[in-house]
Order: sequence, then structure tokens, then C-alpha cells
Amino acid sequence: MRQGVFAAAMISGLLFGFVTGAGAGDFDPDRATFDPESQFVITPFGAIIGDPAQVTDLSTDRTGFTYCSAVPDKDRGLLLMASIVVPAQDGADGGGHSMMMNVDQARTFIAHLRKAPEWARVAAENKVGLFSKPIGDVIGAEGDTEHLAIKFVSDENSKGSVRIEHMLGGVANAFGMGINPALKYAAQAEYTLEKALAETPAAAPAEDAEKSKLFK
Repeated sequence: MRQGVFAAAMISGLLFGFVTGAGAGDFDPDRATFDPESQFVITPFGAIIGDPAQVTDLSTDRTGFTYCSAVPDKDRGLLLMASIVVPAQDGADGGGHSMMMNVDQARTFIAHLRKAPEWARVAAENKVGLFSKPIGDVIGAEGDTEHLAIKFVSDENSKGSVRIEHMLGGVANAFGMGINPALKYAAQAEYTLEKALAETPAAAPAEDAEKSKLFK
């Protein structure tokens, strides 16, 4: 499935019912904890399925929300699809973006996000404006190599923030979030990944694979 097609399907499936700002008190954009039991939250842009973290699409300065799912792949095993939903706002249509990682990459992604408070503090204390922690080359939906990195930003006007950069088809996509939303995104991704791994049947023993060759 091409990224554009997936984004459109993702928006229609994860965003429903426009709600005015007056009814938007249920969502705290700076909360660091993730509630896996949450069915949806009310935001100024509508109701979003799940319990997302809030991000900013740095190319448009529009608000987005995170969503994670796990998908099996016959060649690469279980994949974490870390997605960002950007609802329609400011007269612009909604959109979305997704990043696909294998289990090891997903765990690195989660670990880096979890280090956000510590690394932001170290950066501020040592006057390091920006530093990058690569996730590495991840595989896109069409099999093309993409590059994913998490950057930690600190300056004299900020207590620190996180930037996720994803190179896709030669185009750089960047999303910013605060320290607490980064922790929430990590918890959301970890819950999704570990739940999917627990529900994934163990691979058949090698001896069974050998036996199966007799009955082709």
C-alpha cells in the first residue's frame, strides 16, 4: 500500500466527529502517561481514536496526533507502524504519515524517546543546541530504504524538545514534540509492540520445517 493511500485511510479511520474547542477539555497535550484503555480523546480538531501524544508537523506548523499499530510481514517479521494523524485544520485537508520499523528498530525508537528528559537536560547544561540519535535505515511500504532519526533540541529559550525526522522518497518529514509527549509516544509504541509480540504465535521448530518439505 502506498504511503499516500495509507495516510488517507488512516485519517478516516482514526479521526471522527468534529468537536468545537468548547468541548475539548478531555485531552491534555502535555500529559506524559499513556492509557491503553482509552477508546478516544476529544481534541479541538475532533475525536481521535486511542490516547495519542500531540506533535507538530514542522513543515506546515499544523497539529498532529500519534497512533501505533503492529503489522506482520512475511519477510521482515512483525513491524511497528508508528503513525501521525494530522486532522483538517486552518482550511487545509487532513493528512498523515507512517514510519515502519522492525522489532529491534522499534525498541531503539522507544528507548531514545524515553531518554528525552535526561538528554534534554544534558544538552541544556552543556549548551548543545541539537544532537541526533539515528534509528537507522528502515524499510518503506514499497521496499525503498528510508532513514529515521530522533533529534533532541535544546536552546536558551526551551527546556528541550524532540524532533522525529523521517526521510521518505527523498523528502524529509519532520515532527516536533515536547518532552512529556515524547514519553507518552514511547509508552504507546511499547504497549502496541509488546502486545502484538505476545499475541504472535511462535515460529514452528526447524525440525517441523524440515518435515514439511516431505509433503509439498
